[in-house]
Amino acid sequence: MASYTAPIAAASRAKARSIAAVTTGILLVGAVVLAVLAARHATPSEVSPVVPRGGWGTAWTLGLSLGFVLYGVGAWLAHAGHLKLKVALVVAIAVQTAPLATPLLLSKDAFLYWGEARVVTAHHANPYRATPADYPMDPAFTHVSESWRAQPTPYGPAWVAVGAVPALVAGRSARRAELGYRVLALAAVLAAIVLVARRTRSAGAVAFLGWSPLLALHFAGGGHSDAVMMVLVLAAVAAGTRGVGGGLWPLASAFKPFPPILVPLELAKRRLDVGARWWVGLVASTVAVAALATGFFGTAWVRAATTGAHQASPLGGVHWLQQLGLTHRNAVLGAAAVFLVVYAALLRDAWRHGRARLSLAASALCLTSSLLRPWYALWPVALAALEEDVVAAVVAYGLTAYLLFGDAVQL
Repeated sequence: MASYTAPIAAASRAKARSIAAVTTGILLVGAVVLAVLAARHATPSEVSPVVPRGGWGTAWTLGLSLGFVLYGVGAWLAHAGHLKLKVALVVAIAVQTAPLATPLLLSKDAFLYWGEARVVTAHHANPYRATPADYPMDPAFTHVSESWRAQPTPYGPAWVAVGAVPALVAGRSARRAELGYRVLALAAVLAAIVLVARRTRSAGAVAFLGWSPLLALHFAGGGHSDAVMMVLVLAAVAAGTRGVGGGLWPLASAFKPFPPILVPLELAKRRLDVGARWWVGLVASTVAVAALATGFFGTAWVRAATTGAHQASPLGGVHWLQQLGLTHRNAVLGAAAVFLVVYAALLRDAWRHGRARLSLAASALCLTSSLLRPWYALWPVALAALEEDVVAAVVAYGLTAYLLFGDAVQL
């Protein structure tokens, strides 16, 4: 008798877990929608933390708190095989798209992108030398954060080119501009989700990337450029040793100086055996990017492309070391030393065991940096999803919690 009942009981448990996974996804969408509705009652909303009026403040905190827990539970259930890939994709699309219904969220960077792009598109100047402050009558000027108005662009030439598109479409409209950058960021996040789905065929990987409320808030909600960069990084990793894989790394690196940190790990994973096609792609793409950027902007772009922004933030590891009493210089050196130790260990592991562990490297960089923004969570989260690295996913989930509740919610 037991031989008949055991399979029935197992099937019943599997069905219950599948129902639980689907229910978790539905509840997650509801939690994100609640946060979206609450955000519409915040003035201003493009600052952090978001503080909606009246009872909507509680709704915002509740929506994000429940959403974060449901995200973790849902990703675990999906990883355990209790969710179909198509369902994971549908929930991911709903979660990531919902913040388009809010005003601009948690950051004014979209206006910075617009102001910098108009230096190029409207004033035909070099954004690595001219600044939004040089054009105080431009419609973007008053929307750009004061701390950035007199700064040349800190982003690489690839972002200057891509970021010009929403500015051209928006014209002189601030609303169309910020929405354009948000749509662009959302499209990039969805492309990353599809890439992970096609590469892994894993509902767990899709859920870990696509069910994140933090990513939804900062890309469809905030419009950050990292989403476009990460699509190229994921595509480069997925392409492996093909020529296109080598060619994509310089393109991704022409956004921010983060992707080059990953390349040695990829090379160590294969013990430098990537083939001539990969090297040809890498060199040809590097030469093309450098030639085009220099042709348009002179050599001024090199510093931005290799060093990025220099501002500090209270979320970064350097800040916490300073809170312990270290000087800024010693805090930077200490954090750098920690990162180098972790990176050396990952490099050794990649060489010996053939695992790049790119997500762990990204998390280590985030935690030891001076400038850490919440949307940087996309780096380790997306890479953990593509690598299907459970340990890296746990670390990235913890980092997500820190960045979500340390920034978006008034505790």
